[in-house]
Amino acid sequence: MQEVQLVQDKQMALKLIYRANIFVVNRVRTELQMGRDDSNDIVIVSAAASRVHARVQARDGHFVLTDLSSNGTFVLVEEQSGEESTVQSSELRLRGGEVVLRSRGWIGLGKSAAKHGDHSVRFTLQPEVA
Repeated sequence: MQEVQLVQDKQMALKLIYRANIFVVNRVRTELQMGRDDSNDIVIVSAAASRVHARVQARDGHFVLTDLSSNGTFVLVEEQSGEESTVQSSELRLRGGEVVLRSRGWIGLGKSAAKHGDHSVRFTLQPEVA
């Protein structure tokens, strides 16, 4: 519950990184779309990705990832554990559903996000820079 409160108290941004390009979803740009087609905000260069694969939206103080694909979208969340900064990961597969993105991790379009490559996008939730 503490993380939800943090998002509501501070203006947060979701930073997405794909092929050394940075994209931001925040209160100014509230939505972006990812997929193989050139009309997407993030054009994914991978046969595993659908033409229009997924959308990220700022909604009700959260950042929501929606799967729009036929192959599914994988979300690998990295969580800090304790003071030793041990990173634990857990992966979720979406098929036509949606999930709130928290903390940081990877989005795999059409294949597992655990194997980083042209199908994967890095994400980080962070305070918005004024």
